[in-house]
Amino acid sequence: MTQELDTTQPQQAEAMPLPNPTNDGLELLEKQVRAMEYAHRLATVMCNTDMVPQAFRGKPDNGAAAIMYGAELGLQPQQALQQVFVVHGQPAVYARTMVALLKSKGYRFETVESGPDAVHVRGSSPRGETEESRWTIDRAKQAGYTSNKKYATDPQAMLYAKAASEVCRRLAPDVLLGIRYAAEDLELEQPIQASAERLDGPKQRPQRGKARAALTQKRTPRQAEKAEPEGTPIEKAIAALDDAQTGDQIDRIYTHAESLGLSDDDMARLAGACQSRAEALGLADGGDAA
Repeated sequence: MTQELDTTQPQQAEAMPLPNPTNDGLELLEKQVRAMEYAHRLATVMCNTDMVPQAFRGKPDNGAAAIMYGAELGLQPQQALQQVFVVHGQPAVYARTMVALLKSKGYRFETVESGPDAVHVRGSSPRGETEESRWTIDRAKQAGYTSNKKYATDPQAMLYAKAASEVCRRLAPDVLLGIRYAAEDLELEQPIQASAERLDGPKQRPQRGKARAALTQKRTPRQAEKAEPEGTPIEKAIAALDDAQTGDQIDRIYTHAESLGLSDDDMARLAGACQSRAEALGLADGGDAA
């Protein structure tokens, strides 16, 4: 007896079409390029007027970038040029702008406590999530923010800015596109005016430590006692700024400190110190954010 084996030809797997490079990405890129062109045209006009902050005057490229970033947040071009700031690659907006943006999307905010010594803000999302933050003068001193003279002239407003921006970042990082700082965080030091004397001889190298000395002289004895001990990462980064003579060197110090995983408060202190150093070297336009 013979058994016949049923032989079948193996079915050839159906060839799946290779994914065609989607045009969606290219279309999005084309839209962004067109949007940047329009933003740059507008910025070219706006940045040549007195209607924009000093930081954007004569700098249409920076203005166009601010307009584009503001558009992602839902800001009109004119609003973006007034509300968006970039310091060492980090975007920032005012605390009041954060609150306004979130309120327009259904978020609610309540000031639980408000005074010159402490401000307490509570916020809730449309989904029912709640966050709150309380900032006191003592907390601001410990974080190094009171070197900004506005903490002496208008402490209530500055403490509100800290508390409100903290609540906003916790509640809606997606809406704020991961904004790490409020503009008030970057006002740690007032701009240092650099002076220069024309000499017939070769240019003299700026004396190291001048910016550091100027910043240190502003501190009250109480603040000096509470200064970070030498050797901590934040103090090393701030001290390293004394030797920085170019914008690239300042940026490298900031980037290195960021890679160390410093706290937001420490990074905000460093951002303010970087801005002051750049202004002391004549590398940045001084601007007063209100």
